[in-house]
Amino acid sequence: MVAKKKKDKLGSIDETITKPIFKIPEHQSKNAYILFLKGHLLGKLCTLHKGTTIIGRSVQADIPLKDAGVSREHSEIKVDGENAIIKDLGSTNGTFVNNKRITRHALKDGDKIQISSSTVFKFILSDESEKVFHDELYRMGVMDPVTNIYNKRYFTERLKQEFSLAKRNKTGLSLIMIDLDFFKKINDTYGHLAGDFILGKLSEVFSSMTRDEDIVARYGGEEFVAILPGSSEEGAVICAERIREKIAQTPFIFERETINITVSIGIATLDENNFFGSYEDFIEAADNCLYRSKKNGRNCTTCSSEAET
Repeated sequence: MVAKKKKDKLGSIDETITKPIFKIPEHQSKNAYILFLKGHLLGKLCTLHKGTTIIGRSVQADIPLKDAGVSREHSEIKVDGENAIIKDLGSTNGTFVNNKRITRHALKDGDKIQISSSTVFKFILSDESEKVFHDELYRMGVMDPVTNIYNKRYFTERLKQEFSLAKRNKTGLSLIMIDLDFFKKINDTYGHLAGDFILGKLSEVFSSMTRDEDIVARYGGEEFVAILPGSSEEGAVICAERIREKIAQTPFIFERETINITVSIGIATLDENNFFGSYEDFIEAADNCLYRSKKNGRNCTTCSSEAET
């Protein structure tokens, strides 16, 4: 009798262990997305909600693109469940699906859509868990883990696009380079955790004192960059000086230790008075101005027009 009870008990334990905790559904409904393969949204996964999504250069578009080759209202994608139809809206350069120009086309999972030489995306059907996973991969690919702002890879890609756009449209573009003064001394005195803390706090200052349309990134080590679309040299200097003064006047507290810091800044501006052959030349000009600020005693700002005199 005891043996039988023991056997029954073991059997029920066995059943509990082998019984699945949850059942994986045989079919999960898929959501529609577009994944950008080229352009300023490179790597970004955008959800296509039920109904119509307008893609174009207009700020009123559901997915606005910074691309001069894209019409203001270029194309639309109409989604109903797992069915999606893309339609060209009379764009200048056309809409191409899998390298064929279309006016209206029923999309299939994996279709590649091109709406300019600089903007390419793919139509995807996937479940929500896959999207969450992709969003995290995207964040890890473009964000700096220490400062939680954009990394050098993303900065370089965006600068190429903004530089090309500014030259084509003959609009201003400024690049600010910021370097933390005596960063090695901070690490040596207070430790690397304090150094990371300072880098994080600096990124917060930079992000809070720039516009929504500006792109702030960590360039490497203790060096930061900010792309200012449409900004004149005068506007960039005002922005840079506000940042520099704010940092110099702010005591940073790490584990009860007060750390006072300063930054040196270099600025390059693309306009009718300053021509740059490539975005690399543009970066070099800002870097040279930063070097000059360091040479002039640090905690100051130098712009390209001053560097030429």
